[in-house]
Amino acid sequence: MKTQMQKPVAGKARYSVEYKREALEHWKSSGRSAAKVAAELGIRAPLLYRWAKEFRLAVQQGRQPELKIDLTVMQEEIRRLTEENAKLLEQREILKKSLGILSEAPPRGMPKSKP
Repeated sequence: MKTQMQKPVAGKARYSVEYKREALEHWKSSGRSAAKVAAELGIRAPLLYRWAKEFRLAVQQGRQPELKIDLTVMQEEIRRLTEENAKLLEQREILKKSLGILSEAPPRGMPKSKP
């Protein structure tokens, strides 16, 4: 699931907590380097490192971490995508079978239909 993150407008950039959360989660889930993720987001890599450090400090001080993923939402999305995938696979199989039936030559000895 790809989300669209809105970067603040020109001037001194002030990033919302939600933007920071999404950027760190994107970095964490992608498995890529901070530099690549930062370039993709249009920010500098040290900014991601700073946000990650702030998050770790919050955890060490006993505050609630801000990068919590709602598992029920993710499970619902997985269920929906699984159902959609099964439906698409079934449609593909039907199309394959119909193509085979429609491309068969009529049996010999049968008269051709007249238009």
